[in-house]
Amino acid sequence: MLRTALLLTRRKENLSFMLGFPPLLFVLAVFFEYSGLDIWWVSHFYDAQNQVWPYRGHWLFDTIIHSGGQRLDWSFAVLWLLLFIFVNLKKQFRPYRKILLFFVVATAAGPILVGIGKSFTHIASPWDLHRFNGIQPYIRMLDPVPVDATRGHAFPAGHASGGYCFLSVYFVLLRCRSSYRGYGLFFGIIIGLIFGVGQQIRGAHFPSHDLVTIIICWYASLVCYFLFYPQEWQVLKRGNIFSCTARNE
Repeated sequence: MLRTALLLTRRKENLSFMLGFPPLLFVLAVFFEYSGLDIWWVSHFYDAQNQVWPYRGHWLFDTIIHSGGQRLDWSFAVLWLLLFIFVNLKKQFRPYRKILLFFVVATAAGPILVGIGKSFTHIASPWDLHRFNGIQPYIRMLDPVPVDATRGHAFPAGHASGGYCFLSVYFVLLRCRSSYRGYGLFFGIIIGLIFGVGQQIRGAHFPSHDLVTIIICWYASLVCYFLFYPQEWQVLKRGNIFSCTARNE
């Protein structure tokens, strides 16, 4: 019983962290925008003398990270489909169908929400802004939007969501009670950073765009986790670990 209580305590701590950490990322995103760090960072990749983004069409950032990243996401989708078909064909593996369904829903939810968010914001890419030889005004997250403002499509960061969506791997491993769940979190963050920083270097996004994208993908996976496994919400909500132990034994 004590061992079960210890495991439940750790699960509660893990879920509490996953619930409480993203707001800190939002504070960081606002700080990046309103302190000028966004502009300072992307300015390193802009050639002001020639007024061009020299890495916009670069083979590494455009072909490998941008286009290749999209193909990587589709490859994961195909692999998941093949695995799901295999699991359904083999009776002994059918208990894994739910976790596979959770994985695909949690992974897709973040990019879908990011895509919806893009259609409601007026935030443009750095390469479209006046200060970088573009035509769009610089509008930040919390700025009032001019009535005649042209709708931008850079916020949140779409390509980065194709990497940060794999934060869902953490929740899959958490549900499987795997001690390697931290690697799942690391995997999603690293893939998202590669995708996101690659786009920043091209001039497509500011760091704050990616930070908000992490939050969306993070919470999308967390909400899906609680919807698929509502008993996990009870673990987080209950203060009495031993009462949870009795329910889980």
